[in-house]
Amino acid sequence: MTTTPVTSPEPITPIDQHTIPKLSPRAIGAMTYQIGVGESGTVYLAVTANEGGGYFSREWVPLPRLLEQVGIYLEMREPFPTPVLRTAYVNRSINNAGFLAAILRHVGLLQPGEPPHWHVVGEDWTLWQATQQQRYAAGERVEIGVKVTASNARKRSRTRTRPRQAVNAVSETNETNNASEANDASDASDANETRETAA
Repeated sequence: MTTTPVTSPEPITPIDQHTIPKLSPRAIGAMTYQIGVGESGTVYLAVTANEGGGYFSREWVPLPRLLEQVGIYLEMREPFPTPVLRTAYVNRSINNAGFLAAILRHVGLLQPGEPPHWHVVGEDWTLWQATQQQRYAAGERVEIGVKVTASNARKRSRTRTRPRQAVNAVSETNETNNASEANDASDASDANETRETAA
């Protein structure tokens, strides 16, 4: 896998990261992307990893620039092909547009068109951007130094820590059962002594 340098027009803080499949049925492996928010409040998207190898750009792409690229198709309610997204990048690596389309479909900003490998503009982009800004303001961050891949993402989804309340409840239940068993044993012993005395 070869990548081009990351370019940032301003300090950007990653708030979310996902590993997703690529759109092409011939593509190998998954790809990872991040959602970031700049100091100005602008929301950005960036591809950060490509399991199948090949060139791509890791630059942060601002959401307003993307909206400029697809705005005409939003007004016309017409589908458009993937290459339309190429101009959203400064670097023109061949895989950029396809990877960006996969990201936009994953977050719901694009939907399959007709034909299915074309795209139509989906959810309210302004609302989605506001949601990311709220997440940033609330302190959501990507944990630095943790590499997310399709395999370990699945492992993490299967491995869950049992909630503390549940653990406490089980512990209390066990203590109650143990106390009950001890009382039963004591009652049985008293009964035996009573029978022996009577005899």
